[in-house]
Amino acid sequence: MKVTPHFISRLLTIVALALPIGAEAAQPAQSWYGEQGYVAPNGARIVACHGYGCSRRTALVVDPSLLSLASGLLRRGQTSPEGERAAIREIVRSYTAYLSRQVGGRPDLPGSPPQMSGVHGQMDCLDETANTTSLLLVLEERGLLAHHQVERPQTRGFFFDGRYPHTTAIIAERRTGSEWAVDPWRKAPGQRPDILPLAVWRQDS
Repeated sequence: MKVTPHFISRLLTIVALALPIGAEAAQPAQSWYGEQGYVAPNGARIVACHGYGCSRRTALVVDPSLLSLASGLLRRGQTSPEGERAAIREIVRSYTAYLSRQVGGRPDLPGSPPQMSGVHGQMDCLDETANTTSLLLVLEERGLLAHHQVERPQTRGFFFDGRYPHTTAIIAERRTGSEWAVDPWRKAPGQRPDILPLAVWRQDS
């Protein structure tokens, strides 16, 4: 396997995230940013990651119209955890399109093609995870999540099992504790992300 800056970034991520699952989930989501050298959200201000491994950063304030849309969708979806996840899917869909416009450059290609490493506006799974978790934390801080809390991002694949490492944002149901991956990595900006039970997501390749 060719050793590239992208490869090294992923390898460092494995070291940072190689914690027992229980210990990993118990730590606040915000701590993940400091460990990665990224910037956690502050109010509605986020630092969007792109370029792979957050090598490029764009500071912005989440647009009030997007927050208003999110508030309306979550109010309508708060009747059940399933409804809230459906709302989150729609919010992340709008958010990825919004980020693409704000960051600029060529629209993000799904699945982080290696040749796009370092390119302005292109996002690997670490960028997607940081950006998605930032949005979820903004929503949580505003009290908009009735059925879920934002958890520390998690990673699957450690080379030893023959899979390339991949990281995702995580939410957990407050009542049951069941964890769900919120993963837009395979989707283009403006497409709905995958929201899967974490156990199912972990089995994917």
